[in-house]
Amino acid sequence: MKLAVISDIHSNLYGLEAVLKDIGEKGVTDIFCTGDLVGYGPRPNEVIDLIRKLNIPTVMGNYDDAIGNLRLMCGCDYKDERSLQLAEKSLLWTKDNTSETNKQWLRELSEEIRIIFSGMEILFVHGSPRALNEYLYEDTPENYIKDLLDEVGADILVCGHTHLSYIKKTSAGYIVNAGSAGKPKHGNPNVTYLVLEVAGGELIGQIVEVPYNYEDAAKEIEQVGLPREFAEIIRTGRT
Repeated sequence: MKLAVISDIHSNLYGLEAVLKDIGEKGVTDIFCTGDLVGYGPRPNEVIDLIRKLNIPTVMGNYDDAIGNLRLMCGCDYKDERSLQLAEKSLLWTKDNTSETNKQWLRELSEEIRIIFSGMEILFVHGSPRALNEYLYEDTPENYIKDLLDEVGADILVCGHTHLSYIKKTSAGYIVNAGSAGKPKHGNPNVTYLVLEVAGGELIGQIVEVPYNYEDAAKEIEQVGLPREFAEIIRTGRT
């Protein structure tokens, strides 16, 4: 049995559709999403509608929380004043262009999902079990990850938020990140997701990069009046 994990779509319908097509071609039918469906991109409603149509179990991301609950900030980490200004523009645009029905759906999302997968317990969150907006990177100290895994009692912690995919084994279990199916930050425009399976009590994970028509996604960002910087992230995979 295999399952796929997607994350951080950020209103990029083109990226999401490419990832879902690739998952389908691999014959994987169980899909989970670690949140941040909206923000930065031009298709918040279409992304939410597709996730809902396919009944993909989804946890709340910090951006989903901000749009669903009409918060003033999304809880992201900004490297400078310009980044903060851009995020504010994204938040305002997304609030104005997300339907009330979809806002309600976003605010009703759970902050975590637990499942038993081939005898191992998986906990899905967006940032970390402690906060929606906590960044857990591949180089986060192992002692900290071990404490988290012991605290939540899971064998596998699946997170998002960083837009950088990785699979890491620790002495307490595994932590994995699906990267981003809509706004990658790994240095190229390909979107990413994970395929997970368990064999012999060990997690086997595959990070999958998917090429797609990112130029159409970038042009659409520019056409709707969102900052051009968002289009350049789509084109380059860099912030």
